[in-house]
Amino acid sequence: MNKVNPHSLQSDELLLKTYAYLSGYLSRVQGDLGRIEQAILQRMEERGATAIPDETYRCEMHVSHTYQQPLLTPLLEVLNKVELDACYVPAHEELVKVDAKWRVQQLLAVARRRGAEALAIIERAKIESGRKLKFEKRIKE
Repeated sequence: MNKVNPHSLQSDELLLKTYAYLSGYLSRVQGDLGRIEQAILQRMEERGATAIPDETYRCEMHVSHTYQQPLLTPLLEVLNKVELDACYVPAHEELVKVDAKWRVQQLLAVARRRGAEALAIIERAKIESGRKLKFEKRIKE
């Protein structure tokens, strides 16, 4: 069952005005959400907690970490071979197969000089990879 997008029935002017309004609204909501998240995290930190207990909402802090690899080097003297084999990859070189790839912008320049046959091959290879709307408010003079 196909649903009709109600916005497709709007005039261009109304569609653009609606988009502008909702974009601004979304931006304000995202800003508010970020500030509220910071307040929640600050409150947890002040309490030395990782959650805010509540019967309605589950609100927990999840912390991720990265590690300074050179500072882990002393573990080479601490762990045995079996342990190291499970968690350590020594420095090494790898051969990586790289598939052939066309630099399309340069290819298009060459194909334009070559003519219709080359351009037709490129056209057959072309697929749409997605669409993105660029939208901004015009500055009135």
